[in-house]
Amino acid sequence: MSIKVNGINYGWGDVDVKIPGLNLVVQEISYDDEQEMEESYGKGNRPRGYGKGNYKASGKMSLLRDDFDDVLDYCKATGKPFFGVELPSVVVSYGNPGGRTRIDELKRVVFTKRSHKAAQGDKTLSVDIDLMIVGGIVEDGVEPV
Repeated sequence: MSIKVNGINYGWGDVDVKIPGLNLVVQEISYDDEQEMEESYGKGNRPRGYGKGNYKASGKMSLLRDDFDDVLDYCKATGKPFFGVELPSVVVSYGNPGGRTRIDELKRVVFTKRSHKAAQGDKTLSVDIDLMIVGGIVEDGVEPV
């Protein structure tokens, strides 16, 4: 447990997202993972134990349209279609000034969906990109499974 001297918690201003080969400003990023588990039964109605199934990780990030255009330029430069891009790593780091920096690494990330939206009155245009995180999420050096 860490002691917070000023009671300061992490905020969006403490988050930095790095994607190798791209210089993007991400407006939002979210990611989650899960491990399938199921109880195993024998005689009686109480579980004797459990079994593990597949591990799965996914995420989503939102970009301004001009940053998304940089992703499309990256696709052209590498000769890969949008859904053919595999990022070796997406690094999300966060920390307060003077404090320890924490790092979450999303390994082997591919794009699975893109969503565009424009509406009357919008001041900016943004694009949401859904992510499949093939290599899992390593949080502060701790492997998921």
